[in-house]
Amino acid sequence: MTPDHLVGYYYLMGIKEKIITERQKEVLEIIYNNLITAGFPPSFSELKEKLDISSNQSLLDIFSILERKNLIRREEGSARGIKILRKGYKAIGERPLAPVVGYTSAGSFTEAIEEINAWQPLSKDVETIADDVMVVRVMGDSMINANINDGDLILFKKTKEFISGDIVLAQTPDGTTIKRFISQDKSPYQFLKPENPKYSNILFTDETRLVAKMVKKNPITPEQNKNNANNAEAWKPYYEKPKFKLFNANCIDVLAKLPENSVDMVFADPPYLLSNGGFTVHAGRRVSVNKGEWDKSNGLKKDFEFHLKWIKAIRRILKPHGTIWISGTYHSIYQCGFALQDSGFHILNDIAWFKPNASPNLSCRYFTASHETLIWARKDKEARHNFNYELMKNGNWPEDFIKKPNTQMRSVWSMGTPKPIEKKFGKHPTQKPEDLLKRIVLASTNKGDLIVDPFAGSSTTGIAAYLTGRSFIGIDTDKNYLDLSIKRFEELDRNMKNKLI
Repeated sequence: MTPDHLVGYYYLMGIKEKIITERQKEVLEIIYNNLITAGFPPSFSELKEKLDISSNQSLLDIFSILERKNLIRREEGSARGIKILRKGYKAIGERPLAPVVGYTSAGSFTEAIEEINAWQPLSKDVETIADDVMVVRVMGDSMINANINDGDLILFKKTKEFISGDIVLAQTPDGTTIKRFISQDKSPYQFLKPENPKYSNILFTDETRLVAKMVKKNPITPEQNKNNANNAEAWKPYYEKPKFKLFNANCIDVLAKLPENSVDMVFADPPYLLSNGGFTVHAGRRVSVNKGEWDKSNGLKKDFEFHLKWIKAIRRILKPHGTIWISGTYHSIYQCGFALQDSGFHILNDIAWFKPNASPNLSCRYFTASHETLIWARKDKEARHNFNYELMKNGNWPEDFIKKPNTQMRSVWSMGTPKPIEKKFGKHPTQKPEDLLKRIVLASTNKGDLIVDPFAGSSTTGIAAYLTGRSFIGIDTDKNYLDLSIKRFEELDRNMKNKLI
């Protein structure tokens, strides 16, 4: 009989395998559960904590044994590069999982929003090829004559061998796409062929790379397939144009779907959590400070937990050299600053945004609030972040009377609140001026960079990004503000195309 501390014999592919210990099984189960719940493997440090192991070598020894038994594979250079192999799933009695790696532009080339934090159980008929596979959700109609339609899930297997006629997942200079690979003896010798006559062939370049070939359509379990159909609809962008995407959802949920180390800069204007029944002055009139349920405090401890949660989610998606800007008043900014440091960020600057036209103080019991604080921090202390120093020093900044020509830009900026024209389609209660966001974008990013705003509101960040040649993803729970964002963006887009800007 097998001892209690050992798992029984497993018959994998008809061959009696060596038994694994309960400890080894526990490691596999932790990795599996993390894939299911979080959407990615646990990190080395997370595994040590869950296993109550203090020694790195102890965990490495377990990994070595699991690899030797062909139960897992580790990817070099990745903190979460652990993959359960088909035999590993068999050992813990679970159906093999495949990563849903994202949307691909099977039609027009659009920037893909990857669903890399989703893993799905494979159906029984494909579980024997579960290693080195991925599930891709199709976007577009360029392959409809091959019965590959918008929204379909396709199982691809990574390989280095392709034959003419294979339906492949390919990386091109314009993006990722699904097409039929054609190789022939006459010019053009190699190209990617759509299965829809309204699309043209894509000729190979030095940058074209075949990633994987198609195995089958709808490769996951029927129950999960039904769930995925619902999820796919829910996770489609609320609005999508090249370089400008909006999501109507909780930012934590969307951030979890974005690829790790994929974003260059984040601007966040989180709720100040000061809607408490008080009053302020606007346009000479007394008005309530209440902005909505989203701006109400839940107490100091829960407010801090909220800030810590979204900041940690941001850290995962930022590139190693990436930076984050956070705007706030004294009601929130100190909590955000502490949460940044607690999450491993390195603070670069705190900027005082002075508002010459700030509203007066009604109570006359304390100083008139006339500034907000901006914290600028980089993801890693040792990384070399982007800072366009010369532009900040020598650029033209007419909106700021503090900035003197040809002098270093200081950490006090003078800019008024949003101009009336910036609110022509409606207003957000904490809307930021375009001048402020353009300066932030120009200071800390380059053309082509990706910028994310987890509390997008009326998307001033997106307006600044689009104006300056960057890509933008905005997230907000309120459709009314997203509709306002769309109106602002579409007017800007028309004006830029008509060369009015």
